Amino acid sequence: MRQLLERYLARHFHLDEVLSLETLPTPTATPPLRLRYRIMARILRYAPHFLGVLVLVYLAHQRWAFLPEAYAEWYYTIYVLAVTGLVGYGTNWLAIKMLFYPRRPRPIWGQGLVPAYKMRIVERFAEAISRYILNEEVLQRVLHEAGVAQKLANALTEGTSNLLNDLEFREELTQMGKKALQRLVEDPIQQRRLVQVIDARLLQVVPGGIAGSLFRSYRQLNEKGYREVLARTVLSIPEAFEEAMRGLHLPEAEVRKAILAQTEELEGLLTEVIRSIISRIPLYPIIYNQLAAFDERQLEQLFLYTTSEHLEFIQNLGALLGVLAGVFIMNPWLSLVGATVTIGGLWVLDELLYRWQNRRSA
Repeated sequence: MRQLLERYLARHFHLDEVLSLETLPTPTATPPLRLRYRIMARILRYAPHFLGVLVLVYLAHQRWAFLPEAYAEWYYTIYVLAVTGLVGYGTNWLAIKMLFYPRRPRPIWGQGLVPAYKMRIVERFAEAISRYILNEEVLQRVLHEAGVAQKLANALTEGTSNLLNDLEFREELTQMGKKALQRLVEDPIQQRRLVQVIDARLLQVVPGGIAGSLFRSYRQLNEKGYREVLARTVLSIPEAFEEAMRGLHLPEAEVRKAILAQTEELEGLLTEVIRSIISRIPLYPIIYNQLAAFDERQLEQLFLYTTSEHLEFIQNLGALLGVLAGVFIMNPWLSLVGATVTIGGLWVLDELLYRWQNRRSA
């Protein structure tokens, strides 16, 4: 029976189309990084290596003196700037690594920020997602905008109409019902029970008067023949069922009209059912348990997957900031003047370009 229903339900009830949610907008592809950002990131990527080479060259010169001595002061200046640049890069690199390492608590080094506060981070993530991103109101709005209840009601009414008018389904159902009834009436115990039930019903429905008296007299005087008639009647139930099913006529137009007339009521019922189901889904515990199942390595990969480019940029930017810090240490007044002129000039240029773009777009 289950296989029969699965086969014909899949033929007439296309519920996969109902839950496709085609009205949802397709997520746009992640926009590529701006050209100037990509150029700066590519340049800064090689900055630590370049500064390291400068430091090694200076240290090698201190040992073997293979560079002209006339520029010894310049060599020292470049060396200091390279060292401060590497210090800036190293501090940023260490700060980023300290977010994730050590994964396990160590006696001296402690534990990384993310592993140490894993459950707190998971709790905040789960709370933020369940409150602002994936909540009951959002799910109900998405399903309402997609018309899921209406589509489901139409699919059920249409599928029911088609199923009831499927001659192949009715024939298989008839044969299956006939075989089940045959097994029932051929069982001696069930046969006796059916005979008793039919006998009791006949005594209830037979009218009084002469006809009733004749029936009761026949039942008492020819009890054996009466029981045989009831037994043959019971054995004929499967054929009677088959004949009745094949003689059953369901006008397709009337069946479809009767079912489709209930679409609006069915849609309202399905809307309430969907709303009730959504309201009972514990979104926060589900999200919390999923995130809590992540180990420290998976959390690190999650962070790096979403922010790797930016973390690398910040890490390499430390080299440039370190060089600028070295310039400030060696000549603070010149550094202040240079920084003021540079930052002020860039600010003015940015403001002019911004206004020009607004004027052009208007």
